[in-house]
Amino acid sequence: MKTALYIHGFNSAGSSNKAENIRQKLAPMKVLTPTFAYKDFNAVLKQLRSIFMMQKIDVVIGTSLGGFLALYCGATYNKYCVAINPVTKPHETLRKMLGENCNFVTKEKYIMTEQDLAVYQKFTEKEFAKIKVNPNKTHFLLSLDDEVLGDHHYLEELYPGCKFEYFEGLGHRFAAMKPIGNAIEKFGK
Repeated sequence: MKTALYIHGFNSAGSSNKAENIRQKLAPMKVLTPTFAYKDFNAVLKQLRSIFMMQKIDVVIGTSLGGFLALYCGATYNKYCVAINPVTKPHETLRKMLGENCNFVTKEKYIMTEQDLAVYQKFTEKEFAKIKVNPNKTHFLLSLDDEVLGDHHYLEELYPGCKFEYFEGLGHRFAAMKPIGNAIEKFGK
């Protein structure tokens, strides 16, 4: 049986409705949906390394900040990747999250600092910038009406040859499960 890793977005969790919907949509595939505490990005990276060492992951799926990490993991571990409305410069995107935050799912409160953003920036410039995605294993699902990240068409220049699909009416949260299931089905063929 194939195994998928779903990486949730910022201020979400592995127990979110989207994670549960993905588990149901991809059944009988095994879908891992851990929770990542994005306040401590180095701990997130360590957690991901551990997952890839301990589990045989066939496909990695991620939304928003999770899409950023899915791209990284897909390239680093040579896995099929479905990146949904991915962030590409988290240190810039998360700037508006400086200060007190509350996780939408877990209700945990924490404070995002400039030092936290500096960790994201260092990783983006030193590690993420070096990745070479495999166009045959990278599939983007993108919203034309992403109210958080805006227009995603620039990704086609950054990642030429990858599969790009655009959708209207799904916003940043990309609640539709059918395109995700279809992307994974294409991987299985």
